[in-house]
Amino acid sequence: MKRLLRLYPAAWRARYEEEVGDMLDELPTDRSTVLDLVRGAFAERARAVWRLIAVTPIPDGGPPMLEHPLQRYPTSLALLALLLVAPTFLFALVSLLAYQIAVPGLAATVEPAIEALTALRGVDLFLLAAPFLASLLAVVPLVGVGLGRADGELRVTISLRPRALNVAVLILCVLVGGLLVGYLVSEFLFEAAR
Repeated sequence: MKRLLRLYPAAWRARYEEEVGDMLDELPTDRSTVLDLVRGAFAERARAVWRLIAVTPIPDGGPPMLEHPLQRYPTSLALLALLLVAPTFLFALVSLLAYQIAVPGLAATVEPAIEALTALRGVDLFLLAAPFLASLLAVVPLVGVGLGRADGELRVTISLRPRALNVAVLILCVLVGGLLVGYLVSEFLFEAAR
């Protein structure tokens, strides 16, 4: 029955496993004890997951700003957003240079690669969604939301933490999204004019 204690999270086991193990030695092995151990293990696992995703107040000075796990890694998320938007940026830039600006010889060089990429199912959807998803990744660590009561009223506060890298990536995502939308609109209008 002590083997069931392995179902509990490591932090719980480090603190309580010895005590509970001693207690289990004194209890009879029956179905209700086994069910209690399994139910307790799942409850502790759920609490551990909740502690990972729960919004917690930051104790440092000033009004409390609620922090969620994504706010703990703003630089990593900015770099991930940059990595996510890079293919769309390259696709839109090459398409703009090859077709709208008409750089000599570039269209003939990149056309087979662009046709192969756009023929793959889902690539065009990824290229469209990437700037939006990347901008969300860049913005989430910058925004904090607080809930509280003052004078009997519920108050919601929104706090911003400007981080240079995240703001720069956000601006790049907006520009890439605008470039892509402009490219798609010009292609649509060009096709409609034919």
